[in-house]
Amino acid sequence: MSAPAPGRARRLLDAALPAPGDPRLLAVSWLVKTVGSGLYLTTGTLFFTRVVGLPVHQVASGLTIAGTVALAGAVPLGGLADRFGPRRTYTVLLGVQFVTMAALAFARTFPAMLASMLVFLVAEQGSTAARGALVATVGEGTERVRLRAYLRVVTNIGITIGAAASALVVQADSRTGYTVLLWCTALTYAGAAVPLRWLEAPPSRPAPTAARTGSGRQVLRDGRYAALTLICGVLSLQAQVLSFAVPLWVIGHTEAPPLLVSGVVAVNTVMVICLQIRFSRGAEDDRRAALMCRGSGIALFAACALMSFTGGLGGEAATVVLLLFAVALTLGELWLSAGSFGLSFSLAPEGMHGQYQGFFSLGRGAAAAVAPALIAALCLGGHPREGWLLLGALFAVAGAAAPAVLRMRAPVAHEGSLTTATK
Repeated sequence: MSAPAPGRARRLLDAALPAPGDPRLLAVSWLVKTVGSGLYLTTGTLFFTRVVGLPVHQVASGLTIAGTVALAGAVPLGGLADRFGPRRTYTVLLGVQFVTMAALAFARTFPAMLASMLVFLVAEQGSTAARGALVATVGEGTERVRLRAYLRVVTNIGITIGAAASALVVQADSRTGYTVLLWCTALTYAGAAVPLRWLEAPPSRPAPTAARTGSGRQVLRDGRYAALTLICGVLSLQAQVLSFAVPLWVIGHTEAPPLLVSGVVAVNTVMVICLQIRFSRGAEDDRRAALMCRGSGIALFAACALMSFTGGLGGEAATVVLLLFAVALTLGELWLSAGSFGLSFSLAPEGMHGQYQGFFSLGRGAAAAVAPALIAALCLGGHPREGWLLLGALFAVAGAAAPAVLRMRAPVAHEGSLTTATK
């Protein structure tokens, strides 16, 4: 006899959501935070230009300076998460982001804007590391990777909700609307801290003395983890291809309708929401995770190769190839997310996830900093077809190097020191 409909619905819901308790609370917290990210993503620059009255070039330089300097806070703040606990550290950093985002609403000069964004982005780097350490304590093995994959899905859902909610404000284009939206964004950081109050995450196993009392230099001596960070950093350039290169390329170099910019983003978002958890299965195994990174490099090479041919095609043909590009690019993103989830956790020593996740975030941060100049030089310059193929080759080489990371000497932490041995 089949189960009643409510019972089937409950089982389907439980299968689609993280496990009850800490994983689900962490997902709720992350959903609230990413709604705020969606609000800011669509209106932050408009606030600086329309309300503060800064020129675009000054806003761009200020954000670049703040973002670059903020990278220095990732490892030290991650070390604080190891020392004082990831939940406490993450909660405090969310509070700092709430205060600085609210204060930003009162900024009316470039120095005030720069100071607020610098503090905010330093806290963002630290919260990324602390959240990674918190995921490591909430789940283990398969559940840890599944939770991280689910948070990736939540990221896309939350940003979509935030961006949609801000549409009316953007349409109205009023100073009051942008200011109110900035305050609402600030409130999401305070709201994200509320579910953390009920977390019962067990503490991770104690780190060696060097990790508890040192300055976080252990990760700087871990060559294997540095290689992983570099590889995943290179592969993460795909995010900037989507956000930076696609709009400029579609509108300026193809016969495809401008609407395809939104179409490519829509394909990416829907695929990530629907497929990220499925693609992350097995990523808790180091070998499979490394092969996922290699697959990511191959898919991203295919995406770049497809893009290189769109410049000489008619409108309909270019549209079809651009949609195929969107699928290939997203496959690369899905495999990269899954493989990097697994390896960034499993190759980090227990009790040091804060500083290690902080260091790992530097790869993506550095990629985001250099991507506009690199992509513009390669893909939007005088030889775009060759540039796209060269960028694709860079992705393929980085992905191919991922399995070799597992053959490198692995660090073994002893009480008061860190030495290396073959895993």
